[in-house]
Amino acid sequence: MIKFQQRGFLQYKGRTGGLRGIIIVTFLCLSLTPYHLKAQSTARITIAFNEEQLDVAIKRLQEKSDIPFAYNAKSLMAQKAPVAKFSAQPLTTILDQLLKDTGHNYKIVEGKVIIMPDLKSPNASAGQGPGTLKGRIVEFESSQPLPGASVYIVELRKGMQSDNEGYYKFSNVPAGKYTLKVTYISFTTETVQVEVKGDKEESFDVKMRGSNALNEVVVSGTRKVRAPVSHTTDRQVVAEIKNSQSVVSGISSEQISKSADRNAAEVVRKIAGVTIRDDKFIIIRGMNERYNLTYLNNNIAPSTELYSRAFSLDLIPSRIIDRILVYKSAAPDLLGDMTGGAVKIFTKDAKNVKHFDIEFQTGYRENTTFNKNFLTYQGGKFDFLGFDDGTRKLPSSVPGFGDFTKATLSQKQYAQDFSNILNYGKKTALPLMQLTANYYNGFKVAGRTLSVLSSLSYKNEPLHLDIDRTQGNLTYPATPELTSGTTVSRISNESQNTETAQLSLLQNFTYSLRDSSKLYFKNFLLQQGQSSTILRDSRTNQFYMDGIWQEPRNTAGNETNRKLRDIVLSYSQRFLYSGNIGGSHYFGKAGKQNLDWNTGYTYSKLDIPDQRAIHLQNNISNDGRFPSGANYEQSWVPVFRSEEIGEGSGNAIDLGHLSRVWIRNNEKVYNGSADYTYKLKPWITLKAGTYQQWKERVVFRRVYTVNEGDLNSSGYYPDAVSANIGANVPNMDYNIVFWHQQDLDKLWSPEYLRDNKTGLKVFDRTSGSDAYTATEQNNSGYLAASLLPFNGKLDIYGGVRVEYNRQKVAGAIAPQFGNIGGVNAPVLADLKSTEFLPSLNIGYRPNTDFVFRAAYGRTLNRPEFRELSPYSELDYINNQTVRGNSNLVFATVNNYDLRMEWYPNANAKGESVSLGGFYKQITNPIERIIYRDLFFSGPSTISFINADKAKVYGAEIDIRKNLDFIPFKFFRDLSIIANGSYIYSKATRVKTDQGVSGGLYDPAIDRQLQGQAPYSANVGLYYENAGAGTKLSITYNQIGPRIYAASVGKAATAANGPITAYPGDQASLIELTRKQLDFSLSQRIVKSLQAKLSIQNVLNNSVQMAEDANFTYKYEKATVSYPTPLPGTAKVARFEGDLLSSDYKPGRFFLLTFTYGF
Repeated sequence: MIKFQQRGFLQYKGRTGGLRGIIIVTFLCLSLTPYHLKAQSTARITIAFNEEQLDVAIKRLQEKSDIPFAYNAKSLMAQKAPVAKFSAQPLTTILDQLLKDTGHNYKIVEGKVIIMPDLKSPNASAGQGPGTLKGRIVEFESSQPLPGASVYIVELRKGMQSDNEGYYKFSNVPAGKYTLKVTYISFTTETVQVEVKGDKEESFDVKMRGSNALNEVVVSGTRKVRAPVSHTTDRQVVAEIKNSQSVVSGISSEQISKSADRNAAEVVRKIAGVTIRDDKFIIIRGMNERYNLTYLNNNIAPSTELYSRAFSLDLIPSRIIDRILVYKSAAPDLLGDMTGGAVKIFTKDAKNVKHFDIEFQTGYRENTTFNKNFLTYQGGKFDFLGFDDGTRKLPSSVPGFGDFTKATLSQKQYAQDFSNILNYGKKTALPLMQLTANYYNGFKVAGRTLSVLSSLSYKNEPLHLDIDRTQGNLTYPATPELTSGTTVSRISNESQNTETAQLSLLQNFTYSLRDSSKLYFKNFLLQQGQSSTILRDSRTNQFYMDGIWQEPRNTAGNETNRKLRDIVLSYSQRFLYSGNIGGSHYFGKAGKQNLDWNTGYTYSKLDIPDQRAIHLQNNISNDGRFPSGANYEQSWVPVFRSEEIGEGSGNAIDLGHLSRVWIRNNEKVYNGSADYTYKLKPWITLKAGTYQQWKERVVFRRVYTVNEGDLNSSGYYPDAVSANIGANVPNMDYNIVFWHQQDLDKLWSPEYLRDNKTGLKVFDRTSGSDAYTATEQNNSGYLAASLLPFNGKLDIYGGVRVEYNRQKVAGAIAPQFGNIGGVNAPVLADLKSTEFLPSLNIGYRPNTDFVFRAAYGRTLNRPEFRELSPYSELDYINNQTVRGNSNLVFATVNNYDLRMEWYPNANAKGESVSLGGFYKQITNPIERIIYRDLFFSGPSTISFINADKAKVYGAEIDIRKNLDFIPFKFFRDLSIIANGSYIYSKATRVKTDQGVSGGLYDPAIDRQLQGQAPYSANVGLYYENAGAGTKLSITYNQIGPRIYAASVGKAATAANGPITAYPGDQASLIELTRKQLDFSLSQRIVKSLQAKLSIQNVLNNSVQMAEDANFTYKYEKATVSYPTPLPGTAKVARFEGDLLSSDYKPGRFFLLTFTYGF
């Protein structure tokens, strides 16, 4: 009989598979249903399924869609719906997934859904004998065998259970193509298309994924048993990208588990159009980190760096990542400050399962592990946990952070209250050690399920790098006539040693409500301590005088080759907390209304306690005031003020013989958002939302230097006569003032630190310029609409976003050169604006295999606090001064995108091919610059400036393909993932000054955008034999050269008539092409134990940066020539082209990982 349900629901109860009944029902539906229901099949529906009976799932879907259905309920009872969640998806997409491999199909006739049996018979091959079908059923992530799984051949209605080792075997199977359906308690049902050939044995292994919405499994009524954990698969990520209304790329937990990647930075570089700088900062489509946003569980991630607007992705262990999505086109519901893209990192979520796993990893790095000459210094007893125990804290006897009064301690008190550790030592570096534990569980609270995830990770990793640097190179024209000497060009060899200890905790809670609604509370904490010991030896490289290259000489004309040595003992301590509470709720009839809300808080703290920098020199002229050492290593003395060697400036005094610095950077971010969705009609969805953010940062610094004791109370000399050391102190103890490196162990003592001016003295150089405060207020809202005309084939999503933003930065500028001991000048930057940001995304879906996209969006790029602040400091690690620019303005960008996406077989295997192009018009792009007049010594200065305009355009391709089309079983387990980008950029500036360079020559420019790489490429070959538990991956990554910091100066010029010769300015720094090859092999050892061998950086290519000495904005390898010397002079070398500013090999990294699940 035919039964009529509420809201026009038709249900046929009769003989299973009765075609006659189906036909009758069909005609009745066509005659009884109003014509206006035709368009309802295009409605966007949000619904979740959890392996319920298929007839129940169909009934729920009908209630959500308000469309009449006709079907034989009895024929569907034997089938189960998959575990799946659909968010705002067309009805046809949901039906395709529900009915896949069930032996049923559907038709939509006049706005009615007709579900009927699929009468197609198996594709049997005639004339061949039966074959054998066998394989193994294993868990998805660990490849653990699953005994007792139900294995069913749909077309033959033949089934069995896997044995104790997870194996199954069907004999006497007629040759043909079949659907293999596998079910297992607490796992998602899997279906596999298989083919059996006559008289042959075919093997098909099946990987089972844990259910996303698992009900508790109870034994004896009380005990919950272990269950698997479901995380995102390649197929799920590809489906999410396919169904997205924006241009998106991504990577899944499945792909991460196959690779050698250890943190989020190493993971994201596998994504199309994404590369990494400094092994931690993300670059999207070649646009550097400042143009990109990073979200951590829907919270805007804070800046973790002192000198840039960037979140350090290497802080996030790959083990806790579920998936990463990169949004490349603007949308009304995304923050406007995403010119390059928005990176959303989703950590693994709480699941209603009982599961515990532990992972141990150890690693050997070339040139680091077991290196007996690894430099270190004495720290605190908790350094190995990432905490300073107070050994390095700012003494309580001096003013605290934010107090700019000078310390009034005696020299004896300084000696007593400050740590006396100034020397370094050596030890043998141990292998990397990393330990990660994950615990999942679920509990009943007020009749609902509370799911919990706790993840704890610990890492201890040493790193030794030998870095060669060549900085401040001079390249002159063919006939230079510079007659005055300069010694600014330097060659240095650096031993950089770091020990990183890191603790991280992920604690997530999810509470299920009715109607698929939920609440969540997500927390991520990180504590990292990094101890650094740096030994840098340098000497002058080239010296040009009287038309020839010579060895350096002093002003007295004596040949010299003065050596410098810097010793840096540093410790940085980071704490990061990111937490958010939110929910997702459905209201109204059939869930037509949806509200997603989120409140977040992020706290970031960076401490650099007691950074000690010691400045030494050797091979200098000795006037008899200090004794020479027994040998070269015994002859290192401090860099003291002296007219003889040109060190009489205030800058040298500010640095002192040694300096001790305490820095604290605190940042808090409060944010809240709400997104409301209303399904006005089946094909029209309206959306509105708001985002509110308040950010505040406070940076404080305290600076102490050790200088000659004859300086006045302010730490300077009062007149030119007393610039000579001891000129006004007859009894100056030169043995103390001109101490040697071997005296470092006793230097911080009353013997050396004296109040009577006869020895050394500590000066408090803290001033108002050693701090800045900043706040940012963002009030945003948007209106958007999603339209699905033409039965959902056309997908239009657009709207407008309004953002009010105000940034305030307050600081001070220290006295400029020549105004020694002067007064700080206060600076306030107040940047506010209200911007309207329209965006439109259009997708055309001619069928289930193809999507064609076009997008436009207007975005912004605002300065970061550090870029706006006048705060200036010396970065000892990179030997550069970093200074902000309060004259910066925000950039505006028009973004255009086109993309074609192909998903073979409607994404049945997680395969895809996408090809796209993009174009960006940028007004006032913000760039990192570098400047220094090469006539003067001292480090170069890094700052920031607006160019006038820039354009960026390019193309990218992304391919995911299984190789099972090759007719051998081995290729069935192979797949490739490859992507690449080609990008062209051009930046233009005609402004001559923006207040950053103090009048330095600032010519017009016409070059590629700073930070923009012209190309990037990723290729990965993956092998997985699920039955054997073997996974193998080989991945290759390459990124093209890019400008790290653009010069605002000009090249050297020779004298020509009235034109005076000019030695030139600091050249641009160019990061050279980097190539990386990684290898990973995973193998199941026993049932729950898995081992992985990984090799990172197999090629061990050098990491190099060059100075663009000839100002062509591209790397041209340096050459050397030997011009004919002048009579009576020696032959010397002349260098032309671009020398390497820094060059080091990070070393191959061998990793061994063991994972055990309980």
